[in-house]
Amino acid sequence: MDIKLIIETANLAWNKALNSGSVKTLAALYTDNSIISAGNGIIHTGRDEIEKLFMGFVKNGVHNHTLEIIEVGGSDKVIYQVSKWNANAAESSSFGGIAMSVLEQYSDGKWLINSHVWNVKS
Repeated sequence: MDIKLIIETANLAWNKALNSGSVKTLAALYTDNSIISAGNGIIHTGRDEIEKLFMGFVKNGVHNHTLEIIEVGGSDKVIYQVSKWNANAAESSSFGGIAMSVLEQYSDGKWLINSHVWNVKS
C-alpha cells in the first residue's frame, strides 16, 4: 500500500472540490460522522455541517487552496497526513497553516476523511 499516493490522490480531489466551489463534492470526501475543526475550538460533525462550513469559505472567496505533505503514516484501513496548507482570499491575500487529517478505507476500497483539523498561521 502506497500511503503517500493515496493521500496525494485524496488531496487532489479535495483541492479540486474546494477550488471549484463544489461543497457537496467536498463534503462527500468525508465520512458520515466526520469531525473537523478549523482550530478555533468549534467542532463540526457530519457532512451537513462540513458542507455549511466550507460554503462559508467559498462565499468569502477562498480559492487556490493547496496542500504540501509533510508526513504520512498509518496502516491497513487507517492512514493520516500532516501537511502545510495555503490559500488565497477574495482580496488575493495569502494565508495558510498546518493541517492533519485521518482517512479510513471502506469495504468498497474508497478512502474517506474521518477527522480533519487545521490552524491558521497569523
